[in-house]
Amino acid sequence: MRNMSWIPCVATTLLLCGCNLDERVPVEMVPLAKSQPIGSEKSLAADVRMDIGALEISGEGASNLYSLDLEYDKASYQPEISYDPAAGDGRLTFRLESTRHGGIRSERHANRARLSLTESIPVRLQINTGVGDARLALSHLRLTRLDLDAGVGGSRISAYEPNLVVCDEVRLRNGVGSLDAIGLGNLNFRRLDFEGGVGGANLDFSGDWRQDAEIQIQVGVGGVTARMPREVGVRVTAEKHFLSGFQLDGFRREGGEDYYSENYDKSKVHVSIVVRTGVGGFRLSWL
Repeated sequence: MRNMSWIPCVATTLLLCGCNLDERVPVEMVPLAKSQPIGSEKSLAADVRMDIGALEISGEGASNLYSLDLEYDKASYQPEISYDPAAGDGRLTFRLESTRHGGIRSERHANRARLSLTESIPVRLQINTGVGDARLALSHLRLTRLDLDAGVGGSRISAYEPNLVVCDEVRLRNGVGSLDAIGLGNLNFRRLDFEGGVGGANLDFSGDWRQDAEIQIQVGVGGVTARMPREVGVRVTAEKHFLSGFQLDGFRREGGEDYYSENYDKSKVHVSIVVRTGVGGFRLSWL
């Protein structure tokens, strides 16, 4: 488990410093657009790191591997965008990092990036956000892996259509701020790991469940609320802390710390959830 003791210090520093550092430097907002036509690639890996600003990721048609529309403060930030076809497995790298060493500017949320990814081939996503909101609209993407490391700010994930390929793993790490996810069942994942931070999380597992899956949830300070479709059979193994609240709706306890949903024996799809709770609470209810 990650050591989360740094999070309150980071949050306090940002709040105190973000209002007056580098205010004498004028903002110089400029646009930048990049795209890559689709060729013979069989898959695409996208590695995205955005230190400060709002990030939006979604799917697009088959004409381009990716399209990036960026608006950023040229006076304080420098983008890095590269693409490597890598023998049929395309690799996109996007970075937006600060060029100043005096701290974080008051205009930190002015940077905006909109990244659209192809829906025609499998995609692996690795995303790291610093300060700012992230919006991941994953419908129609052929997602094989998702790794999101959120810093300070809110994150929202949505998947309203079934993933047409198997997603081997989803890893979600939340820092300071809320995380809301809807349609996680549509991602067709084998394994999902969630690690909470200071902010709370709402995990909606609605969707078209096509296979059994394993879920690991490390509850942070803000707590986690999870919701499951009633047709999915769920087993929960709880590793509880004495300060945490733990609530399961419609479960029976069988031995040790294992809880089974009332529909478990009759369900075609089974999900195993291991929950480790600390100060924050955990609740699982039904959709």
